[in-house]
Amino acid sequence: MSADGGADTPIACSLDARDLAGRVKEWRALVADSVVAIEAGPTTVRLVLAPAESALVSAVDLAQREKQCCPFFDVALEIGEGQRTLSLRVPEGAEEAMATFVAMLTR
Repeated sequence: MSADGGADTPIACSLDARDLAGRVKEWRALVADSVVAIEAGPTTVRLVLAPAESALVSAVDLAQREKQCCPFFDVALEIGEGQRTLSLRVPEGAEEAMATFVAMLTR
């Protein structure tokens, strides 16, 4: 697979501890302010966004920055009639990383 979340991409985050703490706060703020539902599985989490434009803008901004520091995440935005969803997926073998990410979101 390729470097866009494939098997040859290391399962690692490039943020240091201070930046990671800040990123955790940003994800929790996004969930508190802009997410109406979270659907999680072993390798995927789907965040159903509030219908506000600000929710979409915030989610896209944060997802882009997350992809930069954690290139093993596969990030997608689905825009359907009446619903917008931000999905993050990890490759098989990274289930622990996804479980940690989901736990961080839902604390």
